[in-house]
Amino acid sequence: MTRIPIDDEGPQEEGGDDQVLEGAAGSNATTADANEVERLRAERDMLFEKLARAQADFQNSRKRLQTESDQRAQYANATLIKSLLPVIDNFERALAQDPGKSDAKTILRGMQIVHDQWLNVLQQQQVQEISPQPGEPFDPNRHEALMHQASDFPEGSVVQTLQKGYSLHDRTLRPAQVSVSKPG
Repeated sequence: MTRIPIDDEGPQEEGGDDQVLEGAAGSNATTADANEVERLRAERDMLFEKLARAQADFQNSRKRLQTESDQRAQYANATLIKSLLPVIDNFERALAQDPGKSDAKTILRGMQIVHDQWLNVLQQQQVQEISPQPGEPFDPNRHEALMHQASDFPEGSVVQTLQKGYSLHDRTLRPAQVSVSKPG
């Protein structure tokens, strides 16, 4: 790369014909330097334009990703809701029945079918029941102790499940409510 002179009008020596030859050569050098400066300015301007475009593309990509993320969050439960719609339909059909024409056994059988359908939908969505059996050790990550109860089980064991809990992909959504054994 050619060095751009800072001071073109520096001290000049006097010297007849040599000075004229040097002046002609200096004129060519100055023209070459001016061309180089113009080329560098054009390159600089082009690089600034590229930078501005890259920054604009980055901002547009960022906005687009944020919009997509917002939409994913907004519609994240769409699959779950779609799978629950048949359960709601069955509840509505049951409620539409004439109570005078149905006996308790038929109603209970219908409720059992809807309950099983509901549990099936939850299982498809990777939701698992947390229902500890009596004698299992109490796990504070999956169980919520509501009371202590004297029992034959070792201390700190589940005596009774009062309400089932549920987990999603091994993350507890709602802990099972239990009574825990205490020393007798």
